[in-house]
Amino acid sequence: MSFLKLCSQMIALTLVVLLTASVAMAVQATGEGIDRHQALNSALRTAVEMEIGTAIASDTLVESGVLVRDEIVSHSRGYVTSFAVISEGATAQDGYTITIDADVNRELLFDDYRTISILQKMSGHPRLLIFGSGSGFNSVPAESMKKLIHSVAQVFGQKFQFEVIDWPVARAKFSSIEGSMSVKKALKYNNLLKADYVVTVDLDLPPNKKPTMLMSCVRISDQLKIGEVRKTIATEVDLSGKPAVRYENAVDAARPEVYWASVSIAKKMLEYMETELDRGEGFRYAVTFIGFPDVSVIGTAVEDMPGFVRKHVKRQSTKNMEMVYWSTLPSDTLMNRLERTLRDIGVEKFKSKRDGRNLKFLWVNPEGF
Repeated sequence: MSFLKLCSQMIALTLVVLLTASVAMAVQATGEGIDRHQALNSALRTAVEMEIGTAIASDTLVESGVLVRDEIVSHSRGYVTSFAVISEGATAQDGYTITIDADVNRELLFDDYRTISILQKMSGHPRLLIFGSGSGFNSVPAESMKKLIHSVAQVFGQKFQFEVIDWPVARAKFSSIEGSMSVKKALKYNNLLKADYVVTVDLDLPPNKKPTMLMSCVRISDQLKIGEVRKTIATEVDLSGKPAVRYENAVDAARPEVYWASVSIAKKMLEYMETELDRGEGFRYAVTFIGFPDVSVIGTAVEDMPGFVRKHVKRQSTKNMEMVYWSTLPSDTLMNRLERTLRDIGVEKFKSKRDGRNLKFLWVNPEGF
């Protein structure tokens, strides 16, 4: 059974009873703070924490120093669909207290909990290239999106544990790629970038309407569009003044929406990864060996590698072999395993190239194995 499937089933068993109940659950919670705003936020956090606690009483799910439970609670406002104030007022210590009756969206709460916990337990996460496309007529230019892109990269990298290429930060490392990044350019230069997915971010400023953030994800290997999310910016934005000021105000207002858009995209990615693994075939790869003196030895060796499910040889001659290879390993891990296997059977010099799920190996040692 695959690791993703095992994680999914374990968490599903924990939550199945509660998920058969109503989507929204009324919770009474009290919060205190120095003012009403702080007290209300405290009450909302308490309501969400209580709802998590009913199902996962002592679960910490700590992975890489990240606490899933705290991550959910820190975004409490998004899980409370509505609330009514039961009582409120000043405290004797010059503070403020408020008690609310909150409706918590438990289906969304547990769905996000499951997604984040599985992602944080996975090994060999996909590599994401994240950049601002600025493709729309009213879009904020990519150059003005650096802070927003960095926020998206932090969520995918720190919260969800993906390997991330934050393009505004990393572009100096890839100096041979000139101009602004695009999906087309990402595909062209992926031999350098070595990304599994592209995540683009747009921030649209339509006239007389609230700004909208658009996040989209494309899988590099087959250019499949995994998902797309539109988030209307709830915060009031001052769009007067010079363009640079308007762009900065819009970016600052959009950053609180990053978490919700990112977790929606992460869910879509996880669904596709789980679907492939649940079919029992693992991930499908095209693996090619060129110029090797005895490819039959390689064909046998790759069946003994960790994660092997099955293989199908499409073409084979004395020196060349092209196969379809199914494995539960992600592409970068499989690449490393194949390189190690070649060395283990005595191949001293070879070149390797990974383009999504297309893996190629060229023998360059004239003296043989």
